[in-house]
Formats: sequence, C-alpha cells, structure tokens
Amino acid sequence: MSWYRRANRPGGTYFFTVITHERKRFLTSDLARKCLKKAFEKIRDKRPFQMEGFCLLPDHLHCIWVLPENDKDFSVRWGGIKSLFTFYYRDQGGREDLRNKSRERSGEAAIWQRRFWEHLIRDQEDFAKHMDYLHYNPVKHRLVCRVADWQWSTFHHCVKEGYYKQDWGNQKFNWIEQFQCVGE
Repeated sequence: MSWYRRANRPGGTYFFTVITHERKRFLTSDLARKCLKKAFEKIRDKRPFQMEGFCLLPDHLHCIWVLPENDKDFSVRWGGIKSLFTFYYRDQGGREDLRNKSRERSGEAAIWQRRFWEHLIRDQEDFAKHMDYLHYNPVKHRLVCRVADWQWSTFHHCVKEGYYKQDWGNQKFNWIEQFQCVGE
C-alpha cells in the first residue's frame, strides 16, 4: 500500500480537484448543484474557509481555498462536504452508481472518488496559474468555446473584480492545455 503525505500548512492556500465515482457526469444537474451548495454552506458555517476560485464541471470540480490562520485541516472539510452532499443527494432522489464489494462492506456510497487531489499554492504566480487553469477548464474539456460561456465558475465574479477581462480565455493557451493537474 502506498503512503501519501498531504501538504499541511496552517492558513495555506490550496488548489483542489474532486472527482465523481467513475467520472459519472451529474454534478451540473439542478439537484446536484443545490445539494453541493447546501453542503458547502453547512461545512463553511462549522469550519470556515475562504473560496478564492471555483469551477463545477459535470464529473469533477476545482477550487482554491484559503484556510484560516492556524488551521490546516482541509481533509475534514472535504470529508464533510462529500458526506453531506451524498446524504442530501440521495435523500432527494439522486442516484448513485452500483457499489463494489469494498464499498458495500464499508457502507460507502458510490458517488465520489474516495480521495481528492490538493496542491499547496506556493506564491502569487502559482496562484494565478491555478486560477487560470480552473477557469479555462470548461474550454479544455470542450464543454464551451469561451470561458465566459460557462456559468458554474467564479469567472464572472473575477471579471467584476477586475481580475479578468470579459473576453479572457478566447485565445488558445498552450501552457494550459499542457498544464499537469495530477488530480484530473
């Protein structure tokens, strides 16, 4: 069994990728979005964090969080978000995949991949690259032709704040196409 050590910096800024079980494409449905929003709100009430960037795609999501000073526990937050989402989603009629024997034994739903991927943001340049990657992701996956056409991201908020121009991402970014996001 491999041993993975997560980056744990109190007050750190992290980029995350969270993927559905077997990449099932349901996260952008009305029900899933409603359940995800409710799960995020509930966890943020209990264990605050600042959401700097977010992009929801049919089978995965990316986000950038800043944790409070002296707090490094993003794993508990993600566990709570995934667990609450699963509860709300199934409670309101959402379907899950067939469970394998391992999931059946542990009582684990077949909605999310078991793990998630995180990257500790090192500096402002690293932050900017991950924000660009996150917002360009729907174009990369050919869900839209222009970043501005994707409604489930923080791109439009970032335009209002002056971080991006409305037409940002209309040109092809070779570096983004080749950017290695291990979690995806």
